[in-house]
Amino acid sequence: MAFLKAADAIEMAMGIETSGETFYRVVAQKAKMEGVQALFEDLAVQEVRHYATFKKLGETLRDRLMMSADEWDEYQGYLEATVQSALFEGPDRALAAAEEVEDEKEALRMAMGFEKETLLFFYNLRDIVSQADAKTIDKIIAEEKAHLRRLAGLLKQ
Repeated sequence: MAFLKAADAIEMAMGIETSGETFYRVVAQKAKMEGVQALFEDLAVQEVRHYATFKKLGETLRDRLMMSADEWDEYQGYLEATVQSALFEGPDRALAAAEEVEDEKEALRMAMGFEKETLLFFYNLRDIVSQADAKTIDKIIAEEKAHLRRLAGLLKQ
């Protein structure tokens, strides 16, 4: 019987942040426009901060059970639908995706898709943790929303 432990969900969140950092660092190196490069470098730094936050949260949650087997089956289906992006499949896939990017607009669009999928995952994660832990995730959600706004704003230019 499978059960989702809090540490498992946090591990997934940490993987998302690692993939995001990898993607942003590579596209920052490829960017020709200074503003785009600076944005991607800043987003990479923020992904590192988010990783550290999730790591700390994971240490406090440890082996706490978050849901039953039936709930896990439903959640797993949601996860599979949410994390179909190559960026969620690990830093190697994020690196490959970043290396295939041909211009800044493509990188910005891809980053926006990543941020949207990240938000979906984090909203769901927030809904299954304690209220105190949800506040921590809310802060990260707010930052991810800001990432999306910054990316969209730069894409409009």
